[in-house]
Amino acid sequence: MNKRVLDIVEGKCLWHTECMDSLTFMDALPDACVDAVITDPPYLREHLWLYGAMAARLPRILKSGGSLLSIVPHFALPQLLQDIGQHLKYRWIFSMWQAAGTHPRMAMGIEVMWKPVAWWVNGSWPKGRGFVRDGWENNPVEKGAHPWEQSLSWAEHCLKVVPAGGLVLDPFMGSGTVGIACLRTGRRFLGVERESQHYANANRRIAEEGETR
Repeated sequence: MNKRVLDIVEGKCLWHTECMDSLTFMDALPDACVDAVITDPPYLREHLWLYGAMAARLPRILKSGGSLLSIVPHFALPQLLQDIGQHLKYRWIFSMWQAAGTHPRMAMGIEVMWKPVAWWVNGSWPKGRGFVRDGWENNPVEKGAHPWEQSLSWAEHCLKVVPAGGLVLDPFMGSGTVGIACLRTGRRFLGVERESQHYANANRRIAEEGETR
């Protein structure tokens, strides 16, 4: 593990990103060092195994009571609830409502108006954390930074379950949205992205945001 990662784990810096395989990166992290994982993994069927592989590593690297919040595809909910539930305790599903803009229409006769964001916890959720709403109106995004780019409103809502100053990991960083939201809300951020082009773009966007802090 390089010094920059150890520095952020110890609270000596605010953010760091890596261009590498996310599972390899997680395997190298210290025990119980992350407060939350907030992420949006690939949706295609051939990538669904990544959710379970990620979850298998989280009981070790998440702090007790730490959270996994992930956007999940509707069609795969039964499988992913089972796969991830082998490693973490299921807590809830948030509704990311998207009334504005265009909506996918499925061959089964469904127009998709919302995205599920599932929430799991490592152990038990700490009492006394207050309330968080399980749905919100999501601001549309033009997806100029990444084909699957999500909005800041998604990341900022998920961050409400993370203590101020907490360390957040996004192992599928994409365009860096979670990192930008972390810097805006006073959390530390670790991001991983395997694709070099997306990594460079995300790293630039987060660095630019960091310069304004």
